[in-house]
Amino acid sequence: MSGFGAAILILLCIYTFYMGLNDGSNAVATAMVTHAFKPRRAILLASAAKFAVPLALYALGYQAIAGTVSTGLISVSAFTAITPLKGFIFILSGIIAALIWGFATYFLKLPNSTSHTLMGGIIGSGMAAFGVNAVQWSNVAVKIILMVMLAPVIGLLLGYSLMKFIKKIGQRLNLRRTEKVVRALQRINTVVLAGAFSTNNTQKCLGVFILASLTGTVAAPDQSTTFILIFIFAAALTAGLLLGGFRIVNTLGHKIFSMRPIHSLTAQITTTAVMITTSSLGVPVSTGQIMASSIMGVGLAERRSGVRWTVAGRIILSWFATLPFSAGLGACFYLLIAKAFLSL
Repeated sequence: MSGFGAAILILLCIYTFYMGLNDGSNAVATAMVTHAFKPRRAILLASAAKFAVPLALYALGYQAIAGTVSTGLISVSAFTAITPLKGFIFILSGIIAALIWGFATYFLKLPNSTSHTLMGGIIGSGMAAFGVNAVQWSNVAVKIILMVMLAPVIGLLLGYSLMKFIKKIGQRLNLRRTEKVVRALQRINTVVLAGAFSTNNTQKCLGVFILASLTGTVAAPDQSTTFILIFIFAAALTAGLLLGGFRIVNTLGHKIFSMRPIHSLTAQITTTAVMITTSSLGVPVSTGQIMASSIMGVGLAERRSGVRWTVAGRIILSWFATLPFSAGLGACFYLLIAKAFLSL
């Protein structure tokens, strides 16, 4: 692997680790706070799923999100006759922008979408490097920008509707007798969610690496190399979860809405449905965004006053701010780095 390739891989591993650190516990948060799992068991099961599921799905041929990131953001025709150095600076600027915005929001304890941060950084850097017309705006508008607004609405409405339905049929059931069933379903769905979240995140980073190969910066990965890349990214994501990815547990489990097991299960089912649908369509959504909006919908169905709308408002504001801010940073970093090196 060239020096450019090694640098890009290291930066992508750092960003994948950050994704695990920032929102790695999205899948287990509601189950943990409602005591469906003991913390140690929750983290072990989630870690195992986060590591194994992306590898299994890739072996089955799933690469939809990686395809969107690699060929659906910046037109491949923009890379004709560019130097490997320019391609490297383009990718480098996008990842650095995502890292800086991501870690700034992490340490300031501001909500952040890791997905939109990475996509924004790449789009902004691409605009600065190849021009505004190089961006595939029809694709970006539908799969990135529209989904920033649409995905949380879908999560909220689906969570609300499902909670209302469960409450209605719950009036005819003995909730004490169904509690064990609810907890068992929570545990199963936690593993499914952890795998879905991990697949979504590792595929984004794989897509960026493939994008780098299209610019001529690194050699195009063959099937065995791609599997190794998935292995590395899954390991980095899992490490982020193991070494501190539980900051989000309190926010998702308590600060938006005080949850009971049935609320947790409803939010999990909602999130699973949205994640599986968007992933099958190759849409790189924010895992935290979907989970948080599902919880808001569940809370709204239970009682409107029970939702902490101040916290919810901060989260929603961050969803809309992340993409333009990270894109602006990506463009700025490209212009600065390109001025320093391409003029030599």
